Amino acid sequence: MSSTFFGLQIAFSGLRAQRTVMETLSHNIANASTPGYTRQRAELATLPPYPLVNSLYFHVRHQQGTGVDAARIMRVADAFIDRQLRDQQGLLQEKQQMADVISQVEGIFGEPGEQGLGTALAAFFNAWEELTLNPDSLAVRRALLYSGEALAGSFNRLGRQIRELRGNLDFELVSSVASINRFSRYIADINGKMRRMAGSGVSPNDLLDERDRLLTELNKLVSVHVVQQDNGEVNVFAGNRALVFGDLSYDVAVEEQADGHHRLVWAADSRPLDVRGGALAAIYEMRDAYLTGLQEELDRLVSTLAEKVNRLHSEGYDLRGDAVAGTPFQDFFLGSTLEGIRVNPALLEDPSGIAASSGTGPGDAENARRIAELREERAMEGTYTFLDYYRGVVARVGTDARAMFADLENTRVLAQQVEKWRESVSGVNLDEEMVKLQEALHAYQAAARAVAAMDDAIGTIIQTMGMVGR
Repeated sequence: MSSTFFGLQIAFSGLRAQRTVMETLSHNIANASTPGYTRQRAELATLPPYPLVNSLYFHVRHQQGTGVDAARIMRVADAFIDRQLRDQQGLLQEKQQMADVISQVEGIFGEPGEQGLGTALAAFFNAWEELTLNPDSLAVRRALLYSGEALAGSFNRLGRQIRELRGNLDFELVSSVASINRFSRYIADINGKMRRMAGSGVSPNDLLDERDRLLTELNKLVSVHVVQQDNGEVNVFAGNRALVFGDLSYDVAVEEQADGHHRLVWAADSRPLDVRGGALAAIYEMRDAYLTGLQEELDRLVSTLAEKVNRLHSEGYDLRGDAVAGTPFQDFFLGSTLEGIRVNPALLEDPSGIAASSGTGPGDAENARRIAELREERAMEGTYTFLDYYRGVVARVGTDARAMFADLENTRVLAQQVEKWRESVSGVNLDEEMVKLQEALHAYQAAARAVAAMDDAIGTIIQTMGMVGR
């Protein structure tokens, strides 16, 4: 038969188990606003009954319960939802990075606006038209040179700002290396701690939350593949190589390329890091493809404009009636790139060197007219005028921006839906936790009353048994 104190032990197990439940609920409530926290639950289980069913107790017709135990404290987590959220957060960061860059590109163009390149281009051809009306006026010639400088300055500003934007993206890429290596080392360190705790039967819930947070932050930078191991550790892969394997982490580094920009490589052998998603994928895309392509389009505009204007200008005659071919006044523009184009300094010093005439005598402005008519020539790709081509580039940037912002908003909505899904499963609902806390409190109070009752019963045995008839 069981001990006299058996009932007291059963009641005490209830006190101990319900106290664990209340402590776990308190931990949930305290972390209700902690980012990435996963709700925990104390799982109660009945203790082994007395007596145990085995060959020594074959004659026993019943078993008696021995109480309750808080068997373990579990994270209320769903690995599938956590992976979906991690992937959506990485995709959201990629879309956000692209949207941020395209927004800056729109700001660089500043169109429509009085300070934009389109206005400067129109003013340049207007100045040539004005020169056809007053070819002998030095003031008009100076105004033409000012408009040419303004146009060249607009080109230079665009080129410089695109270069600086690419440089800023490159700086972000370089700066990300420290974060990637730090996250990888922390994850490997947590793996090591979990390996050491594996034999103890303890579930390191808060460590798992921290590891999930680190995986999410890492995935925001570069898309990673996470492989869960049977012992609770995770291996993390970027492409087909491991960033984290068990308690080991493998560093990445940066390598300078021929154009002065950098790429991510493995520190061990300098092979390129396979970047397939996250903010760094967006940086590669915008820096090396989108902005480079944009700069090449604008360089074509500059080179074609400079070549057309210079060819006609070299065929003309200056204010003195001299041919400018073979003289310092031959070219109106020097340079043929966004940052390289400028007005010929010789013309700035002597405006009379502008070749407005075709050589027929005083008042002749035929060459200026020919240059002014370039405004309507379909010089770009045989299809577009200079202004139409530029407007097409700006329109495409605007279309790309709208598409990227729409894509970003759709991705944000999906990420919010997954976040709500996770919150419904793993998040802390304060109302629900308070109800459970009240339940645990009532159970604790009932167990305490059971302890008191058993104590009274034992006291009766100790104090009154054998006293009858005395």
